[in-house]
Amino acid sequence: MHITAEKIKEAAEALESTELKSFMFQEPTAGPLTRRRRSSRSTGRSRRSTRGTRRSTRRSTRGTRRSTRRSTRGTRRSTRRSTRRSTRGTRRSTRGTRRSTRRSTRGTRRSTRRSTRGTRRSTRRSRRSTRRSRRSRRSTRRSRRSTRRSTRRSRRSTRRSRRSTRRSTRRSRRSTRRSTRRSRRSTRRSRRSTRRSRRSTRRS
Repeated sequence: MHITAEKIKEAAEALESTELKSFMFQEPTAGPLTRRRRSSRSTGRSRRSTRGTRRSTRRSTRGTRRSTRRSTRGTRRSTRRSTRRSTRGTRRSTRGTRRSTRRSTRGTRRSTRRSTRGTRRSTRRSRRSTRRSRRSRRSTRRSRRSTRRSTRRSRRSTRRSRRSTRRSTRRSRRSTRRSTRRSRRSTRRSRRSTRRSRRSTRRS
């Protein structure tokens, strides 16, 4: 039983249609206490009529009270049932929302953990690669330096060897020139001496 606006209106109309409202809002019609008594016949009749009206009003009030009690009981039961159902539905919905939020938070935590792990691994790999590249660069720089030094040394040695060869060639040339000059001089002297000896022989 769900309470609706139409049912409330019907209950109110039923209460208005009964004699309870008219009896509740009836003004007191009791007259003065000291009245002239009429004849016993008229008083008996009036008493009987008042008794009947009283009985009928009592019966009507009892029926209306019973109907109002039943309607109130029904409304209370329906409200209890509706509140219980609503509370059960809200509890179930809150439980479902809590479970869904827990699942979503767990999923987000797992995803964040995985993402952080992936980022950490990628950063570690990038760091390792950068370290390796740095080491390779250093090794290449060292090899270049060593090659440059070796080339410089070889150039220096070649220059020195060239200089020494030049000096040796110069010395050899000088020595050959000196020797040739000396030999020429000696030959000239010997020729002169022979000429002189011939002249002296001719004169004698």
